[in-house]
Amino acid sequence: MHGAFLFRGKAGWRRQPAHERGYAMVAVVAGIGVMAAVAAGAASFTATRLDTVEAETARARLIAAADAGVEIALANLTRPGLATRWSIDGRTYNESWSNVPVAIRIEDEAGKIMLNRIDGENIGWLISALDLPQDQVEILRDSFDDWIDQDDEPRANGAETDFYLQRGYAARNGPPNSVEELGDIRGFTPALVDRIARIATVEVNGTAFDKRYADPLAIQVMSDGDAGAADVIERQREIAGQRPALSINDPADWSGRVVTIIAVARGPGGAEARRRVVVELTGKARQPYLLRWGA
Repeated sequence: MHGAFLFRGKAGWRRQPAHERGYAMVAVVAGIGVMAAVAAGAASFTATRLDTVEAETARARLIAAADAGVEIALANLTRPGLATRWSIDGRTYNESWSNVPVAIRIEDEAGKIMLNRIDGENIGWLISALDLPQDQVEILRDSFDDWIDQDDEPRANGAETDFYLQRGYAARNGPPNSVEELGDIRGFTPALVDRIARIATVEVNGTAFDKRYADPLAIQVMSDGDAGAADVIERQREIAGQRPALSINDPADWSGRVVTIIAVARGPGGAEARRRVVVELTGKARQPYLLRWGA
């Protein structure tokens, strides 16, 4: 019986032939392989689900932190005492929410380049300050002028309606209605529009440009491109912390001011969530601000 393999059939227990034992062993090994593959697949699926859940949880936490950053900014902008309120000069405030670091910046909309009040020459100063090549500066300058003028005659480096018809629209023949509209104009790439959006706006309520809290580059563009102007240098020094920031002490001056709040929550591995809202400060205790726009 040495080496025999017994199994129970219909006629009772009997010795299994050698060739049948080989088939049985193959079947057992194959079955083990299938079960191992199923188990491995299940483990991989579970790990993937866990990774997905963890990633979604981390993302939700960053979004919540960015939202909290906006609320922190609003609280500090609407304190009862004007002297204790946060500055609106574009400085960065480093806060945290639930151990998530949040960088918060507040920008005065009246201190930004007002795209609906400038022409191609101003755009040329801006693009030059951003260190773009001169040929690109000329295209952007002429194209902006063509976009806002009333005729359909393109400038040497510009573009008029004939150029835009293939894209399904025409030149506005008037000032842009938004910063994002720059993306419709020849030469303005999405990356360039993002850079310009940092210091530009479109104002519709008649507010004049206010250099007190403006970015130095905005002052330069709105001051005929003079990078060496005294007020440009003054704001550079102020933002660098070389002198105290100006504060708004007159309640009437604070009331009705429109500001942009940008809150960026950052997590490990370069992950981040960003919130950007535009609010009007009313100066009223019952309703201290009005939301104009948010994303």
